[in-house]
Amino acid sequence: MSIESVVIEAIAKQKQLSLDAISLDSKLQDLGVSSLDAITIVYEVEEAFDVEVPNDALERLDRVKDIVEGVSRLLSKDTVG
Repeated sequence: MSIESVVIEAIAKQKQLSLDAISLDSKLQDLGVSSLDAITIVYEVEEAFDVEVPNDALERLDRVKDIVEGVSRLLSKDTVG
């Protein structure tokens, strides 16, 4: 399962949206994602990929692709080390 699909499914589930309503360029704010929602969504993604997203990174999330790219970076650090 791709990072993108896990993130989009987590957002869709949290906000009760259709998968088609969410793209990589969707702004989290436009999707109705609050900071509390973002924590829940990121937790699901962390569980799916066994990574830990730093709390300070949560504040910088603006679009769906920010979550996808952040998790991708974390995963690539894990495989390098």
